[in-house]
Amino acid sequence: MSNMPDEGATGRPENTQGTVGPDVPPQANAPQADSMRQPPPPPPPPPGQGQYGQQPYAQQPYAQRPYSQDPYSQDPYTQQTYGQAGQPGMPGRLMVPRDETRVTGRRVVQYIIDMILAGIVPGLAYWLFDRSNGTVHNVGWFVASIIAIVAYFLYWVVLPYGHRGQTFGMQLMRIHVIGKDGSKASMLQLFVRWVFLIIDGLLLGLVGFVVILCSKHRQRVGDHVAKTVVVPASYGDQI
Repeated sequence: MSNMPDEGATGRPENTQGTVGPDVPPQANAPQADSMRQPPPPPPPPPGQGQYGQQPYAQQPYAQRPYSQDPYSQDPYTQQTYGQAGQPGMPGRLMVPRDETRVTGRRVVQYIIDMILAGIVPGLAYWLFDRSNGTVHNVGWFVASIIAIVAYFLYWVVLPYGHRGQTFGMQLMRIHVIGKDGSKASMLQLFVRWVFLIIDGLLLGLVGFVVILCSKHRQRVGDHVAKTVVVPASYGDQI
């Protein structure tokens, strides 16, 4: 047999790689087919769910509440949260109505009754301890004064604080003391009213009576300072 190549042969070595042309040598830094392959894109999220499993913006709880229901946008005077006028004893309520303070006649009678009752114990103390002379007289007067102060404090402060803001005279006249905002009168408020009774009682109580008549809510000097009013006992039964 002849060792001559076939007529169709060109005498060039066959291309065994198949990725480059016959005349171009293979590149050393050419990217391989595997490195050019990109990972498949992630599947789309299911309907009604965000990219990370959250709800879409339209379903956020802040987007569901309309602007008209914002508690900060409401009118505090038309939509009271903690109480309205006519509902005493509740925080955040309005001022006591003027008509409820029109009890001046009953207050005059109550003042006379309370001054008589509150002066019984101090009068007895001064009668017992203030009848001697000299040093014994001074000691007796001091003891009688201490007894009088304690008796007045118990009558005008402690007694009404534990009995719905009522002294014995107020219980007879069916009136009581409350805060100007309708709340229960505190012991501090009752104490201030008692201290300023010294001013209101000048000229046999005429000073306090004139101030009451000139006041919008029928308040004497002690009521103005303590921020209290006197109303019928039927107003604020829950206090």
